[in-house]
Amino acid sequence: MHSVIFGRRSSWVRGMLVCLGVAAVGAVLALALAADYHSGVYGSALAPQVRLSAAAPFLVVPVRVLRRSWVGPWALAVGGGTAGAVSLGCSAWMHVAAGQQGSSAGRADAYTLFEISALIVVLVLTVRHGAAWPTAVAAVVLCTAVVLRPVAVEVSENSLLVALFCTFAVCAALVGALVARLVAAERRRHTERVRLEQRLAFARDLHDFVAHHVTGIVVQAQGAQVVAASRPEMIASALGQIERAAAEALRALRHMVSGLRTEAGLVPAGDVEQLRSLVADFALPGGGRARLVQEGPVGSLPAAAMVVVHRVVMESLTNVRKHAPGSRKVSVTLSVLSGTVELDIVNDQPGPAGNTAGYGLTGLEERVTAEGGTFQAGTDNQGQWRVSARIPVAGVWRELT
Repeated sequence: MHSVIFGRRSSWVRGMLVCLGVAAVGAVLALALAADYHSGVYGSALAPQVRLSAAAPFLVVPVRVLRRSWVGPWALAVGGGTAGAVSLGCSAWMHVAAGQQGSSAGRADAYTLFEISALIVVLVLTVRHGAAWPTAVAAVVLCTAVVLRPVAVEVSENSLLVALFCTFAVCAALVGALVARLVAAERRRHTERVRLEQRLAFARDLHDFVAHHVTGIVVQAQGAQVVAASRPEMIASALGQIERAAAEALRALRHMVSGLRTEAGLVPAGDVEQLRSLVADFALPGGGRARLVQEGPVGSLPAAAMVVVHRVVMESLTNVRKHAPGSRKVSVTLSVLSGTVELDIVNDQPGPAGNTAGYGLTGLEERVTAEGGTFQAGTDNQGQWRVSARIPVAGVWRELT
C-alpha cells in the first residue's frame, strides 16, 4: 500500500526520477545538436530549412504549460501535430532543393539528429497528455516526420539505416507513452470507483447512524404522549432524552457531510468507550435496558474493527427499538478470541414478522461478508431475536488500516 515508487511517502523519489529523466533527455538533445553542428548541416545550402524544422518542436513548450486547464490537452495535441507538419514540410522542401540541377544540397548530411530526437520527445508528451482524437492524428504526423527525415535529401544505404533506427525509436517511444497513458486512465478509473464506494458507504452510514437516533426520538416522543396524562413528571426526562438523541443525530450528520466535502474517512470513528456509551444510553419506552458483556482483549481491537462492531450493534439496537419496543432485556456480547471477533445481540422478544430483513440488516450482512465473516439475523430456538456476526481479525479491514 505504501510502495517505494508509488506510495504517498515517495513523492521525492518520483521527483528525483523525473529530474533524472529530464537530464537524460537534455543530454541526448545536446549530443544530437553537437553531432548536427559537427556535420556542418547548419552551414550547408539546406540551413534555412534545417533551422526552421529544428525550431518546430519548441511549439509544444508554451502549450505544455496549459496542460492543467481544459484547453491544455487539445492545445498540446494541436501543437504536436503542427510541429510534425512543419517538419514534414521542411523535409519536402529539402527534397525539392536537393533535386534541383546543379545544387550542392544533395550531398549534404541532413539527418538532423537533434530534430529527430526533439520530435520523439514531442511525440511522447503528445501521446501521454494530449486529447484523444487530435492526439491520434498528431501521432501519425509525428511518426511520419521522424521516419522520413533521414531520407528527405537522399535515399542511400546510410539514410535507410538511420530511418530504420528512427522507426524502432518511434515505436518504443509510442508504446511507452501509450502504456503510461493507459496506466493513468486506469488510475483515474480506480479513483472514481473508490470515490463511488465512499459515497455508497456514506449512504449506508446515513441509515445506520442517523436513523438510529431518529428512531429513538420517535419512540421517546410516542412514549411521552402516552404518559403525559398519567405521569406528567416523566415528560422532562423524555424531553431531555429526545434533545440528546437529536443533538447526536445532528453531530453524526454533520460529520458525514463534512466527510463528503473533504474526502475524510468513510465512517465516524468508533472505539470501546463509544460502544459502551451506546449500549448504556439505550432505553425502551417500557423500561427495557441493554447490557454489554465483554470477553477477551476487546481494548486491543483496531479502530477500523470497532467501526464494524459499532455499526452492527447500533443497527441491531435500532431494530429492537423499532420492532420489539416491549423487550425487557437486551444483551450485547462481544468476544475477542484467537483471530476472531464474535458479536451476539439478543433480545427477549421476536423480531420482525417472518424474519424479514430490512435495508439495515442487508447492509450489515454485505459489510460483514465483505470482510470475510459470517452474519445471521433471526429468531433462535428459544424464540428470541438474535443477531450474530463472526469476523476474522487477520487480513480484514484491508482498506481502512
